[in-house]
Amino acid sequence: MGRRDLFELETVATLDEPARYAADELRVALAWTRRSAENTQGYAEDLVFHLPQVHAALSVGRIDPAKARVFWHHLHPLAGRHVESICTALLPLAGRLTTGQLSARLARAVIAIDPERAREQYERAVTLRSVIAYLNPDGTVTLTAQGLPADEAAAACERIHQLATQIKRAGHPATLDQIKADVTLGLLNRRFDHMTTTQIITIMTSDVESGQVQANTDQASQPATPAQPHPSTQPRTSTGPRTGPPVESDSQPARAAERSASQAVSRGDLASGGTTRDPHGRLAGVEVSVELATLLGRNNHPATIPGLGPVLADVARRLVAHQRGAQWRYTLLNPDGHFAFGGITRRRPTGTNDRSHGGIIELLIPTDLLNELTHHPPETSEWTQVIVDVAAQYRHHTQQLRDIDAKHDRRFHTNALRRHIQQRDRACVGPGCRRPASKSEFDHTWEYQHHGPTTSTNGGPVCKHDHNLKTQGGWRLHQPKPGEFIWHTPLGQTHHSQGEPILCPLPTPDLQNADPPPF
Repeated sequence: MGRRDLFELETVATLDEPARYAADELRVALAWTRRSAENTQGYAEDLVFHLPQVHAALSVGRIDPAKARVFWHHLHPLAGRHVESICTALLPLAGRLTTGQLSARLARAVIAIDPERAREQYERAVTLRSVIAYLNPDGTVTLTAQGLPADEAAAACERIHQLATQIKRAGHPATLDQIKADVTLGLLNRRFDHMTTTQIITIMTSDVESGQVQANTDQASQPATPAQPHPSTQPRTSTGPRTGPPVESDSQPARAAERSASQAVSRGDLASGGTTRDPHGRLAGVEVSVELATLLGRNNHPATIPGLGPVLADVARRLVAHQRGAQWRYTLLNPDGHFAFGGITRRRPTGTNDRSHGGIIELLIPTDLLNELTHHPPETSEWTQVIVDVAAQYRHHTQQLRDIDAKHDRRFHTNALRRHIQQRDRACVGPGCRRPASKSEFDHTWEYQHHGPTTSTNGGPVCKHDHNLKTQGGWRLHQPKPGEFIWHTPLGQTHHSQGEPILCPLPTPDLQNADPPPF
């Protein structure tokens, strides 16, 4: 905020430090509340004085206001030298990243550059955890929890997703988002207390069936009026902006039923407590991607829970320790951090246990680290069997890649091909999309009905929305090389899509104190 010279009214000077009452000038000029003016003024001062590189990039148009706000959100609590280090690394890349991609990179960098501060901030937030409910303008209620431990919250989300998916496959007509909301309420308001998964599925589907029967009965006994669908089968739309933080939508209908709940019971796949083959007290398994070097204690780099984002190294270690029964994948990386090869290992480090059901553990291993560990095993022997198994598989990776594409004429992918695609591409290959590959569909780049092969060179993960761009929106997709995708839009734009490096360079932790020494 500048100050006008009282005697030369055309002159405005920029101050060297924030003006104490500058925000009051804003609230008078723009008819803002005091809090709104102070927040806006504080944001502007942070950009100018604390994040000058971000302010300079915004001023010349290298980044837009939304990306400047993302930088501020992650960096404004940090020390000046940390801000400068992260901005130097990420500002040159920000122009080609979406705000979501930029936010994920910044979150990882913030954790990596000062792990101790990140851990203290996390622990402080957990102590302030709470549940909040508030009324929306449309009369509905938003129920949210904040400050939850990342591993337990991820397990809760996975539990709701798995249960909703099973209900959808049993024939429930609502969208997956709607079913998730109903399941969440049923679990919290005790409607589903002491029910098995089968019973929950039965009561959810029977509610819809009874509602439809009642609607048909009422319609037959009353004069003809416009039919009102059962509320549980209709999307809950809003005429105004959504209150609260933005979230990624999951409202696309799930895939058609593959088997009914009764079939699942007959095969013994369902158990009490609402989980699959799951005794009481075990959490739903979580997918987590973590560096092997982090698990070996060589660094404290953040891990990633797909769909949520970066989490602390301690959280990842805890998840890995409790998910012995999960599917364990290894992903080998070339020197630039991109996918080189991947597979699964049935070996486990000693000391792990089975406190969770399901889940995916992905070990990220640079090829040079694997070579080092093969020739110079770590001092502790907990991981020896895992390292030996991964190294043995990698020696035959060329043949394994040929085997993955061997059944190219079949309509549906094999499990090995789907896993390979998920590990290679990480997320939906649509422009800027971050939906996890494990939650996306296997898509034939060159459609199968037009004689496209079912291979790694003609497949990729695509979410429902981006798949519809191809089939209904007139967009065209090519894959000139495995994992490299080119989209052509109806208006003539071309978008090149290749997964971000799985491991991006992270800043080295600064172990110096934030304040200079007194001598």
